[in-house]
Amino acid sequence: MDNHAIVSDSAPASEEAPLARKPNLLVVRFGEIFLKGDNRHQFVQCLEQNLRRALKRERHVAVETHHARAVVRATGPEADLDRVLGRVLRVFGVTSASLAVSVPRHVPDMAEAGAGLVVEAARRGARSFKVKARRSDKRFPTRSPEVNDIVGRAAREASGLKVDVHDPEVTLTVEIGPKLAFVATHVARGPGGLPVGVSGSVTLLLSGGIDSPVAGYLTQKRGSRVNAIYFHSFPYTGEGAKQKVVDLARELGRVQGGIRLSVIPFTALQEAFREHANPRLLVLLYRRAMMRIACRVAEIEGALALATGENLGQVASQTLENLGTIEDVADRPVLRPVISFDKAEIVSLAKRIGTYDISVQPFEDCCSLFVPRHPVTKGRIVDMVNAEAHVPGWQELVERAVAEREILDLED
Repeated sequence: MDNHAIVSDSAPASEEAPLARKPNLLVVRFGEIFLKGDNRHQFVQCLEQNLRRALKRERHVAVETHHARAVVRATGPEADLDRVLGRVLRVFGVTSASLAVSVPRHVPDMAEAGAGLVVEAARRGARSFKVKARRSDKRFPTRSPEVNDIVGRAAREASGLKVDVHDPEVTLTVEIGPKLAFVATHVARGPGGLPVGVSGSVTLLLSGGIDSPVAGYLTQKRGSRVNAIYFHSFPYTGEGAKQKVVDLARELGRVQGGIRLSVIPFTALQEAFREHANPRLLVLLYRRAMMRIACRVAEIEGALALATGENLGQVASQTLENLGTIEDVADRPVLRPVISFDKAEIVSLAKRIGTYDISVQPFEDCCSLFVPRHPVTKGRIVDMVNAEAHVPGWQELVERAVAEREILDLED
């Protein structure tokens, strides 16, 4: 039998309709975590820690775990669960969250509280509803179809709304766990993914453009904590360009409790390559130097991989041959999370995560400097090695750039 309310289509609203209770819980649902095996508890524990960190400034709530849910419980009337919800929905690993009302594990109490929520939905203009019960505690004596029927009848009689089990405007959820029962009509989607911290640390090559912050966000979504590295070419690029990257890094840091940004002085290397190398090779020479520097910083900081905003075919230099030539000098995996995205998809995601407006500020970064009009599109490693051999002292410039980096620890 379908676990939905089975009652007649409609009925007049009760003259003494129950009042909706103020939500006192935020129920947080996990998704991909529960596909894990014996190490599932490690993922859940990491997610709980991240939730507590995200709510560290909220003094009137407590995070608990109940069966397959995390619960943020209001501990006083000062708790602002709407604000808490906004913070929770930024935490990777959260698939959805609901403002909910806790109820005794007693069906009449569930019916009363659920009816109040449906009445409130009717007052906001809803015209149909259904009830969906989930009884994770199989020892609870009333089966889910019976809960659906009892709660649904009470809600229909109180609200006068039509029952529509196929396409309702409101779904009243009733969940009954071993220690917790609640009712809710509200569901907000979270970012999903894995909790930041379960997949190690990654060094993100962060520019002031649109693509690399999105790549950082997607790297975090797969459970990696991100530190960032930015290549600064003063005086060709000014403080405005640097501040833009600081702002982007800080935005990425919000979902992981802060971020480290390493600012690399890159001018000397760019000038050396520009003076001694074929102009058509400059883009690849710059990026190979960036890879070497990023690997050194990653080694120092214990990062297991690099991440970039590189795409495939988005600009002339982003060919498979060129990507292979760049990656040749890396001593650890290079992740390219946006490689299959088109520009419209990247822009859409950048707007959603809050980095787009920062990225489009009119400050150029080092990637736009000294770039030839017709860069090579099928770079060969042998040509790069030969070109580098004719640039005196570039290895020392790489080491100097690492040693003279500026480290910014940006708090959440």
